[in-house]
Amino acid sequence: MRDPQLVYQKQSVMNASPLKLVVKMYDLVIQASYREDQGKVKAILSELIQGLNFDYEPAGQLFELYRYCQDLARKQRFEEIREILEPLRETWEEVANQKQPSPSVVQQ
Repeated sequence: MRDPQLVYQKQSVMNASPLKLVVKMYDLVIQASYREDQGKVKAILSELIQGLNFDYEPAGQLFELYRYCQDLARKQRFEEIREILEPLRETWEEVANQKQPSPSVVQQ
């Protein structure tokens, strides 16, 4: 028998827009920072970096922020990571919830 929670989570990811997936990634990295899971934080930040579309200006700035957060994770400074990423997560969520968002820095 399949776990209904896992089925729901899988459907949620499969049906999400690229912007909603970015919000989910932020949720995961923030959760990992609360658990002080250095490896998970760095891995999720690496995935966010790989998903950047450098055809758009904010990608370079996000790249620098993600790299800085990876450095903070190495130094076990998880609260600082949250201070940086939580406001960004809120911004991504606002954009994802707009009916017609502007071009994305996330590759599709």
